[in-house]
Amino acid sequence: MSYANTEVAQIAAISSNRCIGKDNELPWHISEDLQHFKSMTTAANDSAIKGIVIMGRKTFESMGSKPLPKRVSFIITSQLDYAEQKGLVGKDNAHVMHNLDEALTQAASLAHGAHLETIWIIGGEKVFKDAMMYTDRIELTHVDTEISGGDAFFPELPSDFVATETSEKKHDEKSGLDFEFVSYRRKG
Repeated sequence: MSYANTEVAQIAAISSNRCIGKDNELPWHISEDLQHFKSMTTAANDSAIKGIVIMGRKTFESMGSKPLPKRVSFIITSQLDYAEQKGLVGKDNAHVMHNLDEALTQAASLAHGAHLETIWIIGGEKVFKDAMMYTDRIELTHVDTEISGGDAFFPELPSDFVATETSEKKHDEKSGLDFEFVSYRRKG
């Protein structure tokens, strides 16, 4: 599917009931999952830009309204003055966009210039859903727990996605949760 010859990948940690967020926060803290996220979205290249991430406004705010280190953040919001509000005007590591197409187009152009093969969609629920039609690959951390009262969920995977790689089951001592990393690719 790819967007302007750049792979579009989604990355998320989801509970068994597909929950990805509660009260604008991750429903758990699993440091190995956070390390996995960082290593997936940060390329080991010579470019100043190590990764490109696209997210919605609430996801950006859940990360303290700060762009991720070594990565360029594209933040999607309908708020026209959001860049001014958050002090992002003129920043080269954070760009405010007003729709997904605009974010993907700008991100693909930047990825091409920085020799990055992947644009990462990192949330939240609406951005994951809207980007699904452009997505080539999905990296999910399946966390073995049910979250009640969650308010953000990962969409159902379309039937043309197949699991291509699954890690062994892992256990996080601090949270007491079991989890595994699964890679899905669009077939065809």
